[in-house]
Amino acid sequence: MNRRDACAAIAIGAGVLATACTPARPDPDAPGASLLISGAGAMLPLTTALADAFRRGRRGLAIQVERGGSLPAYIAASRGAIDVAAMTGPLSDVEDRAGARHHLIARDAVEIAVHPSLPVKDLRRDQVRALLSGEVVNWRALGGPDLAISVLALPRGATARQSAESLVLDGDEFAVDARECGSAAALAAALAATPGAIACLDGRERRGLDRAGAAALALLAVDGVAPALACVLSGRYPYTEGFHLLLYGAAHAPDDSSAAFVRYARSAAGQAIVERLGFVAVC
Repeated sequence: MNRRDACAAIAIGAGVLATACTPARPDPDAPGASLLISGAGAMLPLTTALADAFRRGRRGLAIQVERGGSLPAYIAASRGAIDVAAMTGPLSDVEDRAGARHHLIARDAVEIAVHPSLPVKDLRRDQVRALLSGEVVNWRALGGPDLAISVLALPRGATARQSAESLVLDGDEFAVDARECGSAAALAAALAATPGAIACLDGRERRGLDRAGAAALALLAVDGVAPALACVLSGRYPYTEGFHLLLYGAAHAPDDSSAAFVRYARSAAGQAIVERLGFVAVC
């Protein structure tokens, strides 16, 4: 059985065929080395950029980057169906086995943004969740002005929205009456025009808006910690997200393409790509 067939068999058994193994895969029996990377959609731009740079100067190395999910990628890597799993967040107790080697390559954060005029500057995590879920509908309930709360969100299915629902809402959804905005720029514009609004933004998206001269937004501290770069890098900010590359199995030889790719991602050149794409470098 080749690796493509193995991947399909694994995904069927795990119920994740659509996300883990849809694209065609390079034949590992063909001449030349191959490297297959699959995982979290939030990491796709980063893993693609790293793969493109890593490929340069390595003639004969075929690299394919697939979009899937962290769990399907972990399952595929543990069965040898892919070479590298791109994963967000730490390994669970079940996943943290002897064969799993989890390498942090970047961080980012989900930031809680409000209109600059709002006097509220710091909230607890349970208060943020109550606001975004629609449980609290007026800022007065949290010590703010008598002002209706307007929840803004990116469209359903957007990677940044999924990150916010996972990290901030513990897997729940935004308020049913949340106003959907088609892009981060549209969300920021709506936020700047709505005094009672609150929204979640990926740090890299917000920094990109700042560089583009978008309207100023106020960022809330959560549990007393602001989303400053130092707090994101250290993981102190509550809604910090880690981006990892996972290798599974016996120790890889130094010249193994999988191990070499991870080393490249953590090298100065790889971390420059991390920063260029707006993530927080960790090495």
